[in-house]
Amino acid sequence: MLPSLIGLVATLCATATAIDCSAKELKPYNFESIKGVHSVTTLKNTPPSQTNVTWSIGICEPINSIPDCPKNSDICGVTSIILSDKKDEPIVSEIIGFNANWAKTYSPFSKDDKNSDNEEGIKITYKDVNWGDSLIDAELTFICDKNAGENEFKLNKWDGDKLRLTMRSKAACITNEKDKKKPDNDNKKPKQDNGESWGWFTWIFIFLVLFLSIYIVGGAWFQYSKGNAIDFQSALKEVSENFIDLLKGLPSFIREIIEKFTGNRNRGEYSAV
Repeated sequence: MLPSLIGLVATLCATATAIDCSAKELKPYNFESIKGVHSVTTLKNTPPSQTNVTWSIGICEPINSIPDCPKNSDICGVTSIILSDKKDEPIVSEIIGFNANWAKTYSPFSKDDKNSDNEEGIKITYKDVNWGDSLIDAELTFICDKNAGENEFKLNKWDGDKLRLTMRSKAACITNEKDKKKPDNDNKKPKQDNGESWGWFTWIFIFLVLFLSIYIVGGAWFQYSKGNAIDFQSALKEVSENFIDLLKGLPSFIREIIEKFTGNRNRGEYSAV
């Protein structure tokens, strides 16, 4: 038995694409955390058979992996008839597809809104989608719930004219990246400045120690190789003592240089005429 009704939504002059994580309307939220194809199923006894209706919703990616669903769909509903003899394959009786290119309306709501039930989140609405001889609507309501566990859809309504699905998730809570990172950046900025300053002094100190070590050890080895010392230890001691003497005389040497350039010595030695 062939499907009696097959609903395919034609691609019209679209003003929007799939429920895309990068859409500007979704940037304040974290829909990337619920990316994927989600499904909700209802099973009803319709003797002598059972009727299975499965709705699939693609978040941040179109539905392309479900064989019965139209390619590039945001929402897809498949109704199957399960006969009493379970050996027979289910018969697909209805397929409803909301194409990813169909225009969508993004409507954020907050606790201050009159009809929000003191909740916040965002609603995505599809209007006047062609299905056979009918026009149908769909609403996907994402409610902010920071304590939500599983990110599962709940079917609120499907009467052949309007579909309403709801998900409670942390992904629907506003998590603006700029506001979230601003305090961290402010706290880290002084540490980064101090880190750079201490970094330069540290490197200068390391290079100075390396230079002095090479000077002392190299000088000792030069003395020892020339035969000016009995052993390397005595050569090292001699070079170290010479270096210490050099450091002791360095302040007076610097003072003389300064006096020479500033002329203080000349004014001290000669009196004005």
